[in-house]
Amino acid sequence: MNANEYINNSEMSTKDQILAMLCDDDFIYKRGNIVWINIPEELKGVTHIQSGVRRGLIFSNDVNNLFSDLIYIIPCSSRGKKMKFHVKHENQYILAEQLNPIDKSWIMTEREIVQIDEETMKSVEDSFLKQFGIRELIAS
Repeated sequence: MNANEYINNSEMSTKDQILAMLCDDDFIYKRGNIVWINIPEELKGVTHIQSGVRRGLIFSNDVNNLFSDLIYIIPCSSRGKKMKFHVKHENQYILAEQLNPIDKSWIMTEREIVQIDEETMKSVEDSFLKQFGIRELIAS
């Protein structure tokens, strides 16, 4: 079932829609999925987001991802600059300091989707929290 089928299912309560989505392994917009994104060329030079086709890690929560057209991704790169907030995952780096809102329609649903493991996701979250000064606040 795709996101619109969950949302438009008038026979299901919102709670049931959310629960069904969370149990669906085929839900594309799941937090922790690395997806292919086609960022419009019109944004080139207008924003700091790189345009074109690239991979990104879905970072926003699943309830947001079900109901919103705007989701948050962290871009991935195959270029090997091991920086402080980059997390290595297979043959790429997850750039945890670069959280970006994108339109859900930019996700290329027909391309490969990879779910990262819990350990890698915890490393991304930790890098993200450190980047924004939140990790130190929690520790004190």
